[in-house]
Amino acid sequence: MRRSTLGPAGQSRLAGLAEEFSSAIFEPSFPCTFAPRAWQRDELLFGLAGDPARILPDMLALMREAAAAIRSHRDQVVVLFLDAATGSTLDTERALGAAILRHLRRHDRVPWPHGAPADPMDPRWVFWFEGVDFFINMSTPGHRRRRSRNLCSAFTLVVQSRSAFDAFAGDADPVRAHIRSRIAAHDAMPPHPALGAYGDPCSREAAQYFLGDDNEIVIDLIAEADISPSEHARER
Repeated sequence: MRRSTLGPAGQSRLAGLAEEFSSAIFEPSFPCTFAPRAWQRDELLFGLAGDPARILPDMLALMREAAAAIRSHRDQVVVLFLDAATGSTLDTERALGAAILRHLRRHDRVPWPHGAPADPMDPRWVFWFEGVDFFINMSTPGHRRRRSRNLCSAFTLVVQSRSAFDAFAGDADPVRAHIRSRIAAHDAMPPHPALGAYGDPCSREAAQYFLGDDNEIVIDLIAEADISPSEHARER
């Protein structure tokens, strides 16, 4: 749903979370300057997995909708909120992020593209789902020092096509440098060392999906064993 269709913040949980999200991205120091513009232009799509007991099946349905929206409009950005259990730690939130990716992979109706790296340690790896090359930003209420990864009171996934973002950003190096200088000002710690450039031999895309409140580089959300390029969907 677009912001313009959500109604007042008090009308629904989704509308309330979208308002929280807008408060975060409109902070003057918020690193990503694209997000406020997308909000003002009513370009973002929002969804909610509201039942903690149905997080995985509901996320599967929402991500299928997100993939369809991106296939229709390649530069579409989708914001998905998950009402998980309260009092979660970063470790449990990371585990939830891993469970979501693995569930999506198990139930993908489109085979992993031929020739696309399956090993997250490959610098050219990207997460494919329903034929879309997703970049996934996971932000949670458990992030304290890394404020740029705490967007509201719910676990939040901001998803878009990796290739579309690269095309939109144009000359990516100045854009990347500008955003990361703003991260340093916004967060209570330096930018995470996992933040690299896609395709750079030293960069790992999967390490950027979920950043902790420390500067440890961790690639554990999904493994090559979870991805088989020749595997066909188990659910149609």
